[in-house]
Amino acid sequence: MKLSKSALAGVLGSGLLMVAAPALADDLEGRIESVDTANRTFTVQGIQFHVDDRTDYDDGLRSFSDLKVGQKVEVDFDWRDGRHVATEIELDD
Repeated sequence: MKLSKSALAGVLGSGLLMVAAPALADDLEGRIESVDTANRTFTVQGIQFHVDDRTDYDDGLRSFSDLKVGQKVEVDFDWRDGRHVATEIELDD
């Protein structure tokens, strides 16, 4: 079976997108080690996470001010502009 150049480009582009996408988004579990209210950041497993107005809070967390050192959380995040940006934060059992 012979593919046209545009069909081949579409197939290759789709494959590259599937391979590259997981590297941009991820999740992590652990205890909050520090919270910096001035910069709206917190640290889990030595990684500093930034929050923004799009960050979603679940499982009893309603806002950044609910984050406390020692809480066990799961953080879904994206790598944007050279930093870890939390997309969702939820309490973990």
